[in-house]
Amino acid sequence: MSGLLIGYNTAVIAPALEFVTADFALSPFMQGVAVSSVLFGGFVGALLAGALVRHTGERPMLLATGVLFAVGGVGAALSESFLPWLLWRTVTGLGVGAATMVAPLYVSETVPPRVRGALVSIIQLTITLGILASYLAGTVWTPARAWQPMLIVGAIPVLLLMLVVFAVPESPRWYLLHGRREEAKQAHRRLNEGKGDPLLEQAGDAATVDWRNLFAGRNLLVLILATGLFAFANLSGIDAILYYAPVIFAQVGFGGTYGPILATVSIGVVNVVATLVAMALIDRLGRRPLLIGGLVPMAASLIVLAIVLANGQGAAWANIVAVSCLGLFVLAFGVSLGPLPYVLMSELFPLALRGAGMGIASATAWGVNVLVSLTFPVLVEAFGLALVLGFYGVISIAALLFVLALVPETRGRSLELIEANLANGRPIRDLGLPLPASARSA
Repeated sequence: MSGLLIGYNTAVIAPALEFVTADFALSPFMQGVAVSSVLFGGFVGALLAGALVRHTGERPMLLATGVLFAVGGVGAALSESFLPWLLWRTVTGLGVGAATMVAPLYVSETVPPRVRGALVSIIQLTITLGILASYLAGTVWTPARAWQPMLIVGAIPVLLLMLVVFAVPESPRWYLLHGRREEAKQAHRRLNEGKGDPLLEQAGDAATVDWRNLFAGRNLLVLILATGLFAFANLSGIDAILYYAPVIFAQVGFGGTYGPILATVSIGVVNVVATLVAMALIDRLGRRPLLIGGLVPMAASLIVLAIVLANGQGAAWANIVAVSCLGLFVLAFGVSLGPLPYVLMSELFPLALRGAGMGIASATAWGVNVLVSLTFPVLVEAFGLALVLGFYGVISIAALLFVLALVPETRGRSLELIEANLANGRPIRDLGLPLPASARSA
């Protein structure tokens, strides 16, 4: 439910932007502001949630995100001028940022290692389903040029989120963090019916660890890795493609009222299918192979797309190649930089710093997202779509080098093993390896 709300409420601006722009007479820069408002809220919401979740628990934080989604969605839909609309969309963004951080945190701490990758990836899957749902909502209300119902629909899943949260216990690891061993055991039994792995001990002073330790020693390397993956994911251009998809498709030859939005829906379908593929493979092939195997076609497709747009725009063959490149890019992103940053950030931070670390990593995602969404229409106006997309392709090459150098393979490893490797001085790329004999005997 968190992923569905995140995906719908961020991407609904794609079908709604044309009509919001007309109603509020927005310039290209203000269009960027409109798109970025929910993303700026996401940046702030992720930081706040990361700072508070260690004290509040994960269930209360999920309930708070539901309230923010509901209030923000209805408030924006009822706005009659741009400033109130902007403020309510920012409120929605607070829920987006908090959910981006706390939902993968809860899942990673409550599921067995053998399926952790797939189950954390469900969040990315439901984000893509939410994006697709927003595009479908656009097809329903585009003929009426009505953006208000598109925004109201985004608040409906809140009720389901509340019901789901009330049905599950607090994370056992959150109880352990606060020394509440018996409650942790009860929550653990409730989650796995006594059939799962035993609940491991946690140092009693973990809850007193200062969040500023994130910026010291080896914890800083983990923070750089987690934030770097999210930065590259958003700098890859995926947000510009998803949020401005109708505009892009109009430029590559899809005309009429329905042409751009229907082509956009097809991209949403590809995004969902790619994430399903990633879920099936992530705990079989591992994290590194999917990242590497996705980044290569991501870079290639955007560079080819840029060349085609620069040299053959308007020709029928060029439009076919352009759409194929967009589809390949979204497919490759969906099996790599889409789900994997969520999975890895939920695995690599030590328990005492996990909430704060994931909050900063998630905030990085939304901060870069703001930058991309705010600058994309201005950059396209100044340099042209081809050059901007080619630049995003070069960024994917840089992301590939980053992954090759730093990302560990954590498939099937317990969170405690990864944390022990970090504490024992293992290189970041080796955090998923078995403990050395000396550490095991200790």
